[in-house]
Amino acid sequence: MDEHRAAFAYDWRTRFGLPLAALRDGRMTLVEANDLTQELLSDPSSHVAAAVGGLKHPFSQESFILADLFDLMQYTNADPKKRSSVKPYPRPFDAKKASGRRSKKPTATQEQIDAALAARGH
Repeated sequence: MDEHRAAFAYDWRTRFGLPLAALRDGRMTLVEANDLTQELLSDPSSHVAAAVGGLKHPFSQESFILADLFDLMQYTNADPKKRSSVKPYPRPFDAKKASGRRSKKPTATQEQIDAALAARGH
């Protein structure tokens, strides 16, 4: 909580109508604070989830879907010769550091793939 104090203060004030001081003055128990924190962490539109996840700003699940649809529309409507230059809609994270992304560089040659398929009877 100390690392992302501003995000907690904002979300608790706007979403729950309570200041962080509610923990000290007895208006909220530690158990309830933990439950609320877990909910904030599971919601990408919260400032807490964005701060903990290293995002530049909150980005809801709907925003991710809309950005993906926008990218798809831009790509499909672009001239096929210029599709590689289509820029994606900006996301609140560094795409180069995003985990789970696969390299576009092939790990096997076409000959290796053909040989493996032939060995399996394809």
